[in-house]
Amino acid sequence: MFHEDDAREQLLLLENDEGLFYDEDLEISYALLGENFFAYIFPGMLMFSANEKNTKRMAKILDDYSLDYTEPSLRSETAFAPSKILQLKITLSGIKPNIWRRVLVEDSITFHELHQIIQRTMGWENYHAYEFSIGKLSIEGEGDAGFCVDTMFRGFRSGGTPITAATTVIRDRITKEKQRFHYVYDLGDMWRHSIVIEKIMGDDGDQYPVLLGGKRSCPPEDVGGVYGYQELLEIQKDKSHPLYKERVIEWLGEDFDPEYFEDDVVNASLQSQMSAPPRGRGKLRKLGRNEPCYCGSGKKYKKCCLIKDIKELGRARKVPV
Repeated sequence: MFHEDDAREQLLLLENDEGLFYDEDLEISYALLGENFFAYIFPGMLMFSANEKNTKRMAKILDDYSLDYTEPSLRSETAFAPSKILQLKITLSGIKPNIWRRVLVEDSITFHELHQIIQRTMGWENYHAYEFSIGKLSIEGEGDAGFCVDTMFRGFRSGGTPITAATTVIRDRITKEKQRFHYVYDLGDMWRHSIVIEKIMGDDGDQYPVLLGGKRSCPPEDVGGVYGYQELLEIQKDKSHPLYKERVIEWLGEDFDPEYFEDDVVNASLQSQMSAPPRGRGKLRKLGRNEPCYCGSGKKYKKCCLIKDIKELGRARKVPV
C-alpha cells in the first residue's frame, strides 16, 4: 500500500494522455508506474498493464481476494505479423432486393475501425452505438459523435461480458475464409448486417480500405428499422397518402432514391474522410477531465463518465468543437 505522500511523486494522470501531473482529487484517478507494471487507479476499479507473467500474477491475487475482474487481454502471437487483406461482403438483413457492399480491408485494423468503414461504405451517419457478434462473443462500441442514447438498450441484454471494439484487432478473431459474423448498428432501430469473409489475400502494398462494389441506397437514419423503412417506401410511392407531406416532403426528401449507389462516390469518401469527423457532425475534440460531463449530470467529467468511457471506448470521450 502506498502512502499518499509517496504516491504524489508517481502520479501519471490522464490529462492530455501524457506527462506527470498532480491532481487534487487523488481519490478520483491516478496511476502508479513500477518497473514491470503500470496501473490506473479509479474508485472501485484498477486498470493494470504488464507482461503476460505479471498479468497472470495479478489475476491470481484478485482471485485470492475473491475480487471480480475482466479476463486478462494478452497480446496475441499475430500482433506483429504482416497484414493480410480480407474481402468482405456486407449485406443489410431484412430488406429485398439486398442492400450490400463488397470491400477490401486490412486484417490488422480494430473492430472499431471496421465499424467506421462499414459506416462509410453503407452510408450511415455514425452517431449510434453498435456491436459485432462472432458466435457467442460480443464486441461493442459507440459512434464517434458523443453520447449514444441507444446504449441504454444494452442494459436489457443477457449473456456474457462483451469486449471493446476499439482494442480488439480483427485478425485475432477472424481466421478463415467463409467465416461469417454479424454487425448491428443502432440498438434502437437494430440494423443487422451479415458479413462473410469471401477471400483472405496477401498484402500487395496498395492503400486500403477499397470498395469493390455494392447495390442500392442505405436507409435513412432513425426511420424505425426495417419495418419503418418499408412503410416509408410505400408512402413514397403514393403522393395522395395522408402522411406523404410529413414523412416524404418534410422529412425524407422527394429526391430520395432507394436504388441509388455509386462506387466512385463511396471510394472517394473512404479515401478523404476515413480520418475526418463523422459526416454532418463537425470537428471533434477530447473532452477535458475538469469540464462538465456531456451526460448533463452537472458533475465534472472525471467524477462522472470518464471511467465508463475508458472501459468502453479505450479513451476519453470526444465531443463537437
